[in-house]
Amino acid sequence: MTKMEDASKSRPHCVHVIGVGRTGAVYVEALLRTGEIEDNLTRDETTFASLLVDIGADDIQIANDYARSFKSRLASRQVSADKYHHESVVLSVPDAASFSEQLETVRPICKAAGGDELLSKQAKTTQMPKQGQHTPRAIARAVAAFGCYLDDKPLSSALQRFADQVKRASHKSTIFVAFSLAGGTGSGIAFEIARELGKLGLGNTVQIVGVGQLSHSGDGEYENSVAQTMTIDEIDRAIHGAKGKNPFPGGCFIVSAEHSWQRLTAYTSTGIKAVRQHFKQLVTNRFVGDSFMRWAMSDGSAHLARLLNEFGGKCIMFNVAKFSHPGVQVLPGQPRSTWDAVLQQWISFVPNYSGLRDDFKADYIEAHIFAARDMRGDMMANELKKLLVSKYMKKKGENYHEYSGEFFDELTAYANIIVPGVGKDDLTGYQKDKAKSGRAGAEATTLERV
Repeated sequence: MTKMEDASKSRPHCVHVIGVGRTGAVYVEALLRTGEIEDNLTRDETTFASLLVDIGADDIQIANDYARSFKSRLASRQVSADKYHHESVVLSVPDAASFSEQLETVRPICKAAGGDELLSKQAKTTQMPKQGQHTPRAIARAVAAFGCYLDDKPLSSALQRFADQVKRASHKSTIFVAFSLAGGTGSGIAFEIARELGKLGLGNTVQIVGVGQLSHSGDGEYENSVAQTMTIDEIDRAIHGAKGKNPFPGGCFIVSAEHSWQRLTAYTSTGIKAVRQHFKQLVTNRFVGDSFMRWAMSDGSAHLARLLNEFGGKCIMFNVAKFSHPGVQVLPGQPRSTWDAVLQQWISFVPNYSGLRDDFKADYIEAHIFAARDMRGDMMANELKKLLVSKYMKKKGENYHEYSGEFFDELTAYANIIVPGVGKDDLTGYQKDKAKSGRAGAEATTLERV
């Protein structure tokens, strides 16, 4: 019996997603792009819910388009429309006077509800971000609290509808809350969303799991930002804190995109620089999001369920290491020896771009390698295992596990390298003592340090 046949006979596992901010929206798109998510809905008593949350609507339009087309896909397969629920919540930053007034109103309500600590006091010189501008973590967190506790409570109402859809399933479920670790909107709001979800009676068959994407070297001023360090610190405290206080009780994936960014950008220098930069960021983020969600849905989510069953509640490094990219460095028709040399070269770069410190050692590693059927998958598997075991494993190879799969693009090869149990000090993206003042000096830095 094949893996897919075995998965089709096993009990379904439902996967749901909340995307916060621009990066989070990419993960919602990615899950909607997988055929497996609609395949799962053909099975009895399964449901799917997706929710987009952002400040401003500019970065969620594509994901909303995917959601609309997904409903059409379900209709074409005669899947009941009520099996899928999608909506988006667009929050806004009020003017300075209104923000200050709402902040003082919501503070005691938020504290009584066990919400996140809010900005202690708004400085008179604080400039409210305009639409399309970066929103600092402290302001984003306050705006989320407004949406949860004030007026018509648009955010808490949407979360209740999301939770209701999740609870309609009769199978185990995973809810991903996806966001950028380095941005302000995602890292400022995601914790509040996860905590609110945890209050909605989801039951013990539903686990809430964070998916935080690290910045990469093409992210400009967001690369290894103060916000990223503060967010990683907050995740680490939650993971190791008091039981019942962790907003991500199912664990939190820390996703590294650096290797994929480097693979795309190497030998790519044509065109207008600003346009090229935007395109490369777009392609990298979508490739990483797609890779994560394809893995999460693979084999009926068997890999996801197994990993969370064994390592749930921990930080799990998820490195999308890309070894070849269409039309970059090596071309179709070139000798197999040339392809092999390039693949070996980019496998050797894994430690450079892994996001892990040089002295890190792991108890457990698994690698999922995807390549076209005519690529030498055995060679890639052997090279990668040799490297990862010698570089990172505490006990040489004892808890190293590898899996392989075919990728639809014959010019692309990559691996998802998964390392459970990482801590903040194991990550190169965590820079505790970094004095990076950012856009407007000390005040801007303070607004990221909630």
